[in-house]
Amino acid sequence: MNYDFIIDNGNIQKMVSYYHNYLEDTNDSRILYSFKSPDFKIIIYNTKKVLFQGKKNYDEYAKWAKVFGFEIIKQVDFSTYINEYASQRIIGSDEVGTGDFFGPVVVCAAFVTPSDKDLITELKVRDSKDLSDNQIIDIAKRLIEEFSYHVLVLPNEKYNSLISKGYNMNKIKAFLHNHAIKKMVEKHSDYQNIIIDEFCSPENYYKYLDGEKKIDNTKFHTKGESVHPAVAVASIIARYKFLLEMDKLSEKINIILPKGAGAPVDAVGKVIYLKNGKEIFNGIAKTHFKNFDRITK
Repeated sequence: MNYDFIIDNGNIQKMVSYYHNYLEDTNDSRILYSFKSPDFKIIIYNTKKVLFQGKKNYDEYAKWAKVFGFEIIKQVDFSTYINEYASQRIIGSDEVGTGDFFGPVVVCAAFVTPSDKDLITELKVRDSKDLSDNQIIDIAKRLIEEFSYHVLVLPNEKYNSLISKGYNMNKIKAFLHNHAIKKMVEKHSDYQNIIIDEFCSPENYYKYLDGEKKIDNTKFHTKGESVHPAVAVASIIARYKFLLEMDKLSEKINIILPKGAGAPVDAVGKVIYLKNGKEIFNGIAKTHFKNFDRITK
């Protein structure tokens, strides 16, 4: 896998000075400089894009990304995808927002086939938890154009209503996953397996769905994003949709809502409470979280 970033003229000269012993001639009019060693090749284009290639390209990329203050993309180990699913057409499903006090729960199911391998590699698809929000946004914009998926956003009002009726978080997730997967099965009857990023035991998953039409041949894996890229694609799209929803909620109440459930959430929540009272939280937060009690006491 190759890595790249864009730099200014001053930083270009820093790299030229550092790699001058590896400078090679090039007749390509698109290239400003090219450096080659037994372990890497680095190309600096007229566009000021720097491309890192070769067996130790990640080491060089990470070193300079740190120097220039860029977000360092975590190295992807695609060997984790060499398993019984590698040659199959897979529907993968994942969710986000379940650990966040503010914002909805979002579930996405995505369809990935072996022919998508090059695109998966090009986009550096991996566990969304290893990506910054900016990286999520950049990658997801391509994913939603290139892959078939179905996404469900459960608004806070509906979520809180279900909790009040006796649903727990895992039952809610089971219903959302099952619905998204059914939609994908309707679109892709040629699928070979379904993988869910495991959040409860398979036995409990099917108990939650008693009385519902469900897909039975589903595989459950912890860290599903490392088992098949279909789950990673679903995870990134779900996270992207969650970020969009958080932006909408933040705009609605004119304050930036933090993610997670830690002290910053309580601090912002207290400001919202003092300004708007308790009722507003039903539409922007999961009110059974302990944060709600701490904020409103």
